[in-house]
Amino acid sequence: MIAFALHGGAGAKAGRDYSAEIADMRRIAEVARIALVAGATALDVVTDTVRALEDSGLYVAGKGASPNLNGDFELDASIMNGVDKSCGAVAALQGYANPIDVARAVMERTPHVFLAGDGARRFAHAQGFEALSDPESYFTRAGLFESNHPPGTLAHGTVGCVCLDSFGHLAAGTSTAGVFGKLPGRVGDTPVVGSGTWADAEAGQ
Repeated sequence: MIAFALHGGAGAKAGRDYSAEIADMRRIAEVARIALVAGATALDVVTDTVRALEDSGLYVAGKGASPNLNGDFELDASIMNGVDKSCGAVAALQGYANPIDVARAVMERTPHVFLAGDGARRFAHAQGFEALSDPESYFTRAGLFESNHPPGTLAHGTVGCVCLDSFGHLAAGTSTAGVFGKLPGRVGDTPVVGSGTWADAEAGQ
């Protein structure tokens, strides 16, 4: 048996047109379904799914990030493998498009769980992740506040997914750019394992 669920944010408002977001999530979910049927692991599907959500620019995560009060883009993400409860997270990461990839690298390449701020940025660089040459032009930068964002944007844009693969393994991951107009260095629940993300093999049995 396989199972998969994703979310593209919270805080939907009545009367807004979310057709683009819904179509995007359906497309991403279908890609995930095909991968799972072909034998992909839950961890890989979670990583690929969250990355696709980050890249879309439709949510307040990844490309769709809203800047903090200083005008900087600080991204958070976490990922967890339910097989052995290994996990990795980054917070207040600047200069990189996909914090979910850096979070997975923290999980797989370090003895740590959580890296933040400049330490996360230095780690991403050391691991060979490509830094954004011009963050100002990459991020959609709709504005500091929810009212500045396009009509379809979800007010709270944390994205993520949970997946059960054909091997009975669970994984989960989340990503966000945080709340609109946040103070520099603010970290919410999204990258906090046990609060924003959790996967447990016993739940998949």
